[in-house]
Amino acid sequence: MALAMWEDPWNAEPSDGPAEGEPVLVAVINRPEDWARVQAEHWYRIPLSRAPRQVAARYLAFYHTAALADLRWTIAYYAPVERYTILTRRELLPAEADHPRADDLYYKIEIGPLCRLSRPIPSQRLRRVTFIRTTLGRLLAARELNDLWLREDAQAPLRRALRLREVVPLFFAAARPRSGHSPRPLAPRAAV
Repeated sequence: MALAMWEDPWNAEPSDGPAEGEPVLVAVINRPEDWARVQAEHWYRIPLSRAPRQVAARYLAFYHTAALADLRWTIAYYAPVERYTILTRRELLPAEADHPRADDLYYKIEIGPLCRLSRPIPSQRLRRVTFIRTTLGRLLAARELNDLWLREDAQAPLRRALRLREVVPLFFAAARPRSGHSPRPLAPRAAV
């Protein structure tokens, strides 16, 4: 089953096994205690205030920062997502009830068993990573972090904006101007 990253993965038809197009959300692990919780309790948290626009995914993969020495700057594990709930930080972490953000809302993402990638995916250039939306096929084939990003052509955001406003463009100009020439207009010019 192949899903576009923007489709709701929970309304898709079930399949016999994982498909390459299934959505994956790469999340960041920057504290050893968070990684221990993922391994032992099988859940991960994302503050609603910092969550990406599209949180729903079939799989959650984990990018480890320098705080996890053995796994630093790599993605080595992923897991199937089983359930999402929204709770306060106080409900998620009762031992941290006095935390300044104790009353903030968080997604609690419950996951199934962790799967180790056949080879960890390193970040060749150290960069700040927040969340990456990708597909299972890209995750399993990636040789480095840059291989995960879903690139869209330069006109895709324009097409989405036009579609949202129910505007039908007459035609699309080339994305890059020819050297020494100005770019073509998006619509024919009106006669003056």
